[in-house]
Amino acid sequence: MDLILYAIPVFFLLILFEFGYGMLRGRNTYRLNDTINSLSLGSLSRLQGLVILGVSGTTYELFVARFQLAQLPATAVWVWISCFVLYDLVYYWKHRFGHEVALLWGAHVAHHQSEDFNLGTALRQTSMDFYSVLFYLPFFVLGYPAEILFTVVSLNLIYQFWVHTEHVPKLGPLEWILVTPSNHRVHHARNGIYVDRNYGGVFILWDRLFGSFQEELPDTPVVYGLNKPLRSWNPVWANVHVYWRLLRDCMQAPGILNKLKVWFMPPGWSVPGVKTSCKLRAGANAPAEKFDPPLSRLTRIYTFAQFLLTVSLSLFLLLNTTSYSYAFIAGAVSILTYSFYVHGLWLEGRPHARWHETARLGMIIGGVQLAEPAFAIELGLTAVCSAALMIVWGSGALFKPPPVAVTVN
Repeated sequence: MDLILYAIPVFFLLILFEFGYGMLRGRNTYRLNDTINSLSLGSLSRLQGLVILGVSGTTYELFVARFQLAQLPATAVWVWISCFVLYDLVYYWKHRFGHEVALLWGAHVAHHQSEDFNLGTALRQTSMDFYSVLFYLPFFVLGYPAEILFTVVSLNLIYQFWVHTEHVPKLGPLEWILVTPSNHRVHHARNGIYVDRNYGGVFILWDRLFGSFQEELPDTPVVYGLNKPLRSWNPVWANVHVYWRLLRDCMQAPGILNKLKVWFMPPGWSVPGVKTSCKLRAGANAPAEKFDPPLSRLTRIYTFAQFLLTVSLSLFLLLNTTSYSYAFIAGAVSILTYSFYVHGLWLEGRPHARWHETARLGMIIGGVQLAEPAFAIELGLTAVCSAALMIVWGSGALFKPPPVAVTVN
């Protein structure tokens, strides 16, 4: 059972709670642009599953049906517990390979791009996770039923949500056993001493056992993000930028063997004498200025409002997939993906954002007509999109950056 979809409302409530708590304590860890970008990536990761029909899960179930291996009893408690522990061990190695092999790092990098660390970062997931099925094969061979495995996968991911916060200190003896906010902050750091450590999903014991554990140090504040920051709020580019750079490096590398090594060596590897563009995880100890283009207040309000509409449409589609044809779902996912891309243009202050916004809103209005939802929903969406068009074309304030403060000596 995929529990993630049902947990999404709880995730959003906890994000609001953390934001409110941070504001009250004077330690806000959220920025609007970064949060929208993280939640856009999370939404896309769920939507792409509707188009590719859950390749990993479908492949696993086909293997089970085709080879008809003996299945462990689905009602036995020991089967559930053993699957939970074994999956976390397998997840450790999947996660570690995702950092140590350039091809796999390209699929995982989106989760590490944020220069902030909060519960919104937990939902910053990739749409390029094409290799998970390889790590499911041991469970197939051992006879774990698909429904147990994918319920355990969901529980593992749900556990990881709460450890993405700066508001929880070290938790004493639990730091030796479980993944906690403290040791997971280390995992998201780009400081040299912290890079590529603490891969566990639920149990930190694997890191202690296999030599990849690093404690959070009081005299070394965590600096989040990549050594080579993405500096973009484009969620599509966030998913593919490493592959684009790997392709460039591959084309520059001499010889077939070196071209293959570009993809399968650690991120940043290069042929001696050939400059690489993919050294994204090398450590850095000095804080970097966060990517934060200046925007007018109206731009922020408008983008946030449109983002909420896009997320609402995404959730509606995820919860009503059986009501529509595959062709309609694929078209809707394309429009929603384009919408998240356009929100990124607004957040970057791009002048051509209004043209893309006009096209996007037109697509939504057209899509609503094809979907034939309840009249009230159709009328409401059409009214919202029409009002948005009037704001985009009628308000020059939407495109004016805030005034720069001038210091007089």
